[in-house]
Amino acid sequence: MAIRAQKTKTAGLVLLAAPALLLAGCGASQEGTQLVVTVVGEPGRGLARRLEAEATQPGLVARDGSGQVVAGLASSWRFLDNGSSLILRLRPVKWSDGQPLAASDVVAALRRAAARRELALGFAGIAGAPLPGQANPGRLSIAAPISRVVELRLSGASPQTLGWLADPGLGITRPGRKAPTLAAYVASGPANARLLNRRSDIASPEARPAVIRIATADSRSAIAGFARGESDIVFGEGLAGLGEARTVVRADALRLDPAWGHYGYIANSRTGTLANPDVRRALAMAIDRPGLTVRFGIAAIVPANGLLPRAAPVIVAASGETLHAGMTDWLSPDLEARRDEARRLLAAAGYSVARPLRLVVLLPPGRDHRSVADIVGNDWRAIGVVLATSELPASAIEGRIARGNFDLALTEAALSEPDPAAALARWHCGAGPHCNPVADALLDAAHTAPGPARETLLAQAETELLRGPPLIPLFSAIRWALVARDVDGWVPNRAASHPLARLAVARR
Repeated sequence: MAIRAQKTKTAGLVLLAAPALLLAGCGASQEGTQLVVTVVGEPGRGLARRLEAEATQPGLVARDGSGQVVAGLASSWRFLDNGSSLILRLRPVKWSDGQPLAASDVVAALRRAAARRELALGFAGIAGAPLPGQANPGRLSIAAPISRVVELRLSGASPQTLGWLADPGLGITRPGRKAPTLAAYVASGPANARLLNRRSDIASPEARPAVIRIATADSRSAIAGFARGESDIVFGEGLAGLGEARTVVRADALRLDPAWGHYGYIANSRTGTLANPDVRRALAMAIDRPGLTVRFGIAAIVPANGLLPRAAPVIVAASGETLHAGMTDWLSPDLEARRDEARRLLAAAGYSVARPLRLVVLLPPGRDHRSVADIVGNDWRAIGVVLATSELPASAIEGRIARGNFDLALTEAALSEPDPAAALARWHCGAGPHCNPVADALLDAAHTAPGPARETLLAQAETELLRGPPLIPLFSAIRWALVARDVDGWVPNRAASHPLARLAVARR
């Protein structure tokens, strides 16, 4: 049996340093602190929900303020059997009713997560876990061999396993509103104004503020409130509000996280005109991405040249050979040549500048989104496409996509874990408005393949999807925030990880 140790330095440091840091946090300036946060978006969804879950649903592992995986309820971990088994040892902690945390509690909590189809379990590679577009393959392969040890059987070794286990959706909880908890905070209040109260009277490194307030608002109200000193932090979940944040608030308050994802337009490839893959290719190749991104003047926003966040996709055929520009003509640096080819493809579908293709893109509210759509619309007008916009709440856009009632819809999807398999899985048949059985077979094979073979299969899957792209990628996703000067502990990072419990405010 081959053994690969994975007891990290980070985990050890967290445990050894905790007593000293706990004493350091006992000063009067810490005990009564309050952190006031506003999230741009809809109540009870997205980032607002995640920030609350990080404080109220502790997991086996967690992310710190710099995005790194650290010990959570598990004090250590190691991979066995060539990476096919993960063993985690639990800390000696107690539920709020005084009962010790047992491995059986973890097994029960993760099986409930599988029943509600928490996809992070599948992305972590746990055998029997759900994956996008696939039926649940069976019983989750997790066991409790002894009271403080949990064993996870993995369908395939993945470098992202621990990162996905840190997802707040995999928090170890008990069912019921009044069930005992392991969390440092208890939440209450309406969805648009959540109040998180620390359970302990004493601050600690993992629970610094005594009270955390999480409100949701539109970007204009959130930014104006910050300028008046009403919030310590404003979180922008995507592009909306970034332009105003750069001009209304002092420059040193703005923080940017280059998220691992894309800003782009999902295409309805199942019905309507965009079911034609050549039309989708024409749309993708006609955009001047460098000209679009240079307008932002932000180094973190770069052109998106594939379905995965990197400078350019690795084009690999199923046979293994690298393909040339003929397969990816929409990536050619010659913009005019690309537009000529786009016009030819549209003409074959019956459209031209004289007889234009008319499309509508669904956008969440925000001047920034409209500005991008205007630029893209100008590029498309040159090939015979007229683009209109329709603003809807993000939840309504999700509903339209699920029903297939749309042409194009904005996405700013980003992952805290840079996992190509998870990024491509959203295009699996049954997971959304796209289906490519050839790509599905490659993605399914990659799920259980070892390292180098996995990378090759994922590159082949992306190549197959690019034949008729399900997404018109524009540029890299970004997350922004406004942070007051007296907030301590903020570290920009690519995971856009900023657990509120690890922050503090000096003046309160």
